[in-house]
Amino acid sequence: MRRIFIFGVALLSFGPAAAAAPTGVTVQVSATDGGAPLTVTFAAIGDAPSYHWDFGDGSAADGKSVQHTYQAGRWTARLTAGSETQSVTVTAHGLSLTGPTRARYAHQATFRGTLVPADAGTPLTLSGPSGAKVKTRTRKNGTFAVRVRVYRPGSWTAALGDIAASAPLQVAVVPQLRTGLLGSPARGSRLVLAASVRPKDAGALAVKVSRGGAVIVDNTFSAPVRIKLDTRRLSAYRIRVAVKPNDGFTNAVHLLRASVVLPRLAYGSRGTAVAQLASRLHELHYAAPYTASFDTRLLDAVYAFQKVQDLPRTGVVDPSFWRRLGEPRRPVPRYAQPESHIEIDKPHQVLYVVRERKVALIVPVSTAGLAGHYTPVGRFSIYRKVTGFDPSPLGALCDPMYFTGGYAIHGNPSVPPYPASHGCVRVPMWIAPYLYDTNPYGETVYVY
Repeated sequence: MRRIFIFGVALLSFGPAAAAAPTGVTVQVSATDGGAPLTVTFAAIGDAPSYHWDFGDGSAADGKSVQHTYQAGRWTARLTAGSETQSVTVTAHGLSLTGPTRARYAHQATFRGTLVPADAGTPLTLSGPSGAKVKTRTRKNGTFAVRVRVYRPGSWTAALGDIAASAPLQVAVVPQLRTGLLGSPARGSRLVLAASVRPKDAGALAVKVSRGGAVIVDNTFSAPVRIKLDTRRLSAYRIRVAVKPNDGFTNAVHLLRASVVLPRLAYGSRGTAVAQLASRLHELHYAAPYTASFDTRLLDAVYAFQKVQDLPRTGVVDPSFWRRLGEPRRPVPRYAQPESHIEIDKPHQVLYVVRERKVALIVPVSTAGLAGHYTPVGRFSIYRKVTGFDPSPLGALCDPMYFTGGYAIHGNPSVPPYPASHGCVRVPMWIAPYLYDTNPYGETVYVY
């Protein structure tokens, strides 16, 4: 505050709004500038028949010495001493501050306020916990806005130097709870629950993990946590991670679900799930290798299964594939005689090796699919076999077994999941030698 003593016998000046004072009277003002509420003492020095004070804010008083408290604003006080008047300007600065009562950790929060009386360009300081300070200036209408990243809980104030300050605004911090599932939810894979909180002193982590209605984890951790989830069997997890907040911080809760599922497999995949897939297909009599690598041989088996099960022929093992693999349609021979024979199912593009009236092996094939070509339908017999490669007008045939005319079951590097040959029955190269060795001359071949 500025304390002002004014004496005079003529016109006295009290700032920009000063007026004439009565001769022989002087005025003493305790302060003309300060923070609201601003209490000012007015005193008239000298003799006059009367003293009347108009404080400029709607209030008035009589007496040689008076006291008045100003709210925020710029006010003109007038003294009438006898027949003369004089005036003085009093400025009581008021600062208001508004903002969020909760702010997310490390996120920007907007603080707004107003300086009264309004002066454009007045420098202000916004102060927060841990020494946070931001400079700003008022707009023409006295308002201001500041965006600040909030890291610590505590009070924020706006100040006009040492003159005036806003009431403190308490801001709590919503901690940054970070949770996630690392790895793969596929059965047999590594799956880990990870949880942490920022800042580190925001609170402890309460973790609850349930599986199938049973609680398997219910602990509180004072540091970042990683919990390995069991994926050896198909199951579903319900996970709740909450922050038990320390002073100044708020609670934060994350709910997660994790289901251990059969994995999506495709060409190039590796691992336990691939080995399980190959084993299951082999068990169902599909031509499939024992392998933990999804190679071209296993791709052939997957195509064959999709063909027989009327699934999309994608070559990808997806949830619908796994579901059908658990409850597959098991093909049966169309023909009972002879007990051992071969069947070519053109609609499904597969070959069945039948032994003792049962399907012993299922092999993917590709029959005629080119315009103007066909694969004959009927009952035939293997009448000619050639070991290795047999030249033909359309290229060399691998281990061909001719069943009528120039039509043969033979190995080919290209066996797509759809008809594509000139009429022969293509089988994968890797299975052709086995078919050649296990099907003798005279073996019956049905094509339908």
